[in-house]
Amino acid sequence: MKTPPQIPLDLTPKLVHSFENFFISQSNAAAVKAVRAWPEWPSPILLLIGPKGSGKSHLGDAWAQKTRGVFIDDARKIEEGQLFKIMNQALNGEIEGLLIADRAAPEEWGVKMPDLNSRLSNTPRALLEEHDDEILEPIVRKLFQEKGRDVSQDLIAYLLKYHERSVSAQRFIASELESAAQRQKADLTKSFAARFLKSQSERDLFSIPSEE
Repeated sequence: MKTPPQIPLDLTPKLVHSFENFFISQSNAAAVKAVRAWPEWPSPILLLIGPKGSGKSHLGDAWAQKTRGVFIDDARKIEEGQLFKIMNQALNGEIEGLLIADRAAPEEWGVKMPDLNSRLSNTPRALLEEHDDEILEPIVRKLFQEKGRDVSQDLIAYLLKYHERSVSAQRFIASELESAAQRQKADLTKSFAARFLKSQSERDLFSIPSEE
């Protein structure tokens, strides 16, 4: 009887979002300060706007854990009447506070409800910029360290140059690379990552440059 192949297990502990493990740089310092200013916000509602991977979910979860407020992510996907009702509850003191996050400003949501549009237009905003290398490099290094890997700066630079720069995408590729390296009993180097991404891109009919 053949022994079934061993499948590498990802034993990385689930990430808990907190202010303490949120990396801060010039690209997000003002937004972090604004979110953490609760309960001294100028309004019971704050809009948090920033591109994919900029840390909206992390900040929102951290804020919600520290307060008894409500955090809404991807706000444009919420039914307009429901969002308007929740905003009214916050303004009337029925909930402790409301943090609303989305990739784009409300002007780009295509809001059809005039009262909601007016309310969103008058809500204070905190703006997150795309993560710069000052933030991403230690984040990516930590993703590998959590898996027991100390990787080179060359590998980190390669992944940030040729793979999607969002934290979620970097977390996914770190897991994929770790699993592949375990299966092949290989060192996790830039060359290994280049070969792995090239094989993935060929499979997906998408070309990723190699820097071996």
